[in-house]
Order: sequence, then C-alpha cells, then structure tokens
Amino acid sequence: MHLCASEFGSDTWDYREAGYDVRFITKEIDVRTYEPPSNVYGIIANPPCTMFSKARIRAKKPRDMMEGMELVLACLKIIWKCQSRIKRDANPMMPLKWWALENPDGYLKWFLGKPAYKYSPHEFGSPYVKWTNLWGMFNDPSKLFFTNQSKTAISAMPSWKNTKTRSDIRSIVCPQFAKAFFLVNP
Repeated sequence: MHLCASEFGSDTWDYREAGYDVRFITKEIDVRTYEPPSNVYGIIANPPCTMFSKARIRAKKPRDMMEGMELVLACLKIIWKCQSRIKRDANPMMPLKWWALENPDGYLKWFLGKPAYKYSPHEFGSPYVKWTNLWGMFNDPSKLFFTNQSKTAISAMPSWKNTKTRSDIRSIVCPQFAKAFFLVNP
C-alpha cells in the first residue's frame, strides 16, 4: 500500500514491477477516511512535507504544524490499524512485513523523534543532495556512496520521464534507493 502517493508512485515502482498489488491512496482517495483491507503486506507513506520543510521561509501561508500533522496522523492510523490485526496464538507475528513513513529532513522529527533511517539520494547515485528521513519497521537498505554521479538516474524509471521541474524531480525517490529498499524489504 502506498499512502499519500504522488502521481509518480516512484517509491513502489519495484513492487509493482515484481507483481505486488500496490494500492495507491492519493489525493482522490482521502487518507483520513480510508479503511485498509485486511491483507495489507507492507506500507510506504509519503505525507506532504510542506509544513515541516526547513525551506519554508517565504510561504504566503504561515507554517501550521497541526495542519501538517493531520495527514501524518492519518497515515499512522492506517499503519496502526494494520498492525493491530495480530492473530491470537503463542507466538504472534507482526501483521505487516514492513512499514515506512518518509519525509525530507525537517521538523517532523519534532513529533516522531529520531528517524530509523536517514539518507540522501546522492548516496544512491542521484545527482543531488536531499536528506530524507524514514520512520518505521523495515530492513535498512545499504548505502552505495556513488562517486561518479550522473543525470542518467533521472531517466531510469518511466515515471521520471514526465517530470517538468526541478521540484518534480526532487519529490521523486531516486530509483537506486527504491530498488535498494525493495531488495531488503521484499
């Protein structure tokens, strides 16, 4: 399941390619009222970072942390609903195989605490730096520390070919990170 998915769906590209039934919970499906099915395998949540961004210094609308937390809490509520589906037996297993909530490094950590994992796309071969935090229960992908970076990463996934702006590109997870995450969290 991909919560607050963008039109690109780059975080779950490898899961779809491998045949997983990925459900996109986008703007058209309100994450605040969404009821997850009973057989959710894993969750990637990408709540908007608008209010938590350190770069938000000249916005027309003042920063509103409670507004920003509304979708974060909705994502966590879905994760909690799925996690609470523990079968009654002597050795219960975690209902979700993994889950991750992603947001650029900013003020969300004031609310969620220290992230479980922090990375920048340049550590996976992308031609830019954007520190990103992940909270959740998942296996850590190995950082590759590319030294020969190029813009070829931008065209590695079909969804990247339709991007128009630098902001679009920066909102899409780099393909190498998405692949590394998928490989250790199948």
